[in-house]
Amino acid sequence: MLRSTRRLRLARSLLSAGAALVVVATSLAATGSGAQAAPGDKIRPDLTQRFEAKGESDFWIRFAPKADLSKASAIKDWNERGTAVATALQQTAEESQAKVRADLDAAGVKYESFWATNAIKVSSASRSMAQDIAGRGEVEGLYAPMAYEMPKLTPGTNEKTVNALEWGIANINADDVWSRYGVKGAGITIANIDTGVQFNHPALVNSYRGNNGDGTFNHNYNWFNAAGTCATPCDNNGHGTHTMGTMAGRDGANEIGVAPEVKWIAANGCCPSDAALINSGQWMLQPRDLNGQNPDASKRPNIINNSWGSELPSNDPFMEDVTLAWEASGIFGAWSNGNEGPGCQTSGSPVAASPTTPSARTTSTTTSPASPAVALGRTARSSPTSRRPA
Repeated sequence: MLRSTRRLRLARSLLSAGAALVVVATSLAATGSGAQAAPGDKIRPDLTQRFEAKGESDFWIRFAPKADLSKASAIKDWNERGTAVATALQQTAEESQAKVRADLDAAGVKYESFWATNAIKVSSASRSMAQDIAGRGEVEGLYAPMAYEMPKLTPGTNEKTVNALEWGIANINADDVWSRYGVKGAGITIANIDTGVQFNHPALVNSYRGNNGDGTFNHNYNWFNAAGTCATPCDNNGHGTHTMGTMAGRDGANEIGVAPEVKWIAANGCCPSDAALINSGQWMLQPRDLNGQNPDASKRPNIINNSWGSELPSNDPFMEDVTLAWEASGIFGAWSNGNEGPGCQTSGSPVAASPTTPSARTTSTTTSPASPAVALGRTARSSPTSRRPA
């Protein structure tokens, strides 16, 4: 399990392999902020506790101005739509963050700026600086960062190789979709933000978008090394390779993936830090080459799987901002709902925090052909009889 002070967990997932491109744009602008909270109220209590304990802390600054992406779906061209959304987000972030960034630069404070969520992550700044920043009208709030740990894998039992359709495919009737509609994902690019993917895995190498088909590979725009661990797609944990196999796996007669004809790309953003997750989500909107240069929104994926989350209450809204940006860009985000059991308020975040977001779709797990996973969670906003898939 993935844990922090809020017990963050890495969930098992099965991706729903269909994309719903939401119709939303040509003139994309920024919206202003509403009523201002008092500076002291903008600093979240857990961040205040950090300052009281150490005097300095890393923290997130969330800015109030938001890019108006409400008309984005009116742009029918895929490339133009993605570029328009990224440009609007970048312009809003550049304009609203300018004064705070100037102050941070003058103070010699290290920071990282983001545009997919209008935010800055500050490294080791004083409480007085945080209070000064909170006093600015363009600042919505200051948040403490969240720390993550990689899940510890335990050895399993070897299972008999199936040279045919895996039971999980038949259990959700994916093979019926294949035969009835002739749809196996061709023409669609999927991605996951996870622990990485072993790109040369026999069941995945042929569907990797960076495979040139002649024994060579081009990882530009197809791999984002958010964790800083490897220049080519790798997985030092195994979870990301597993979830990608659930989506796109194909090994000869052994049918593993729900959509075996898709192409895939990946980012290993889960989970060295919260910034790595946000960076990965931002990269998906406008992938870059291996040097972090030459952004190109036309190379963004159609679907992004996220088999991770946090228990409620979620401390930060940053990934929710990214999810809304994906939606405006035409990207379908799929999220695991959590493996915290059938009790109330066990649905994970960020998906539970955005119940009406069309791109915040949840996925479920099963443990055998006949038995649903016991980890099924319930949303915090529901009655005891209302469930989302785990």
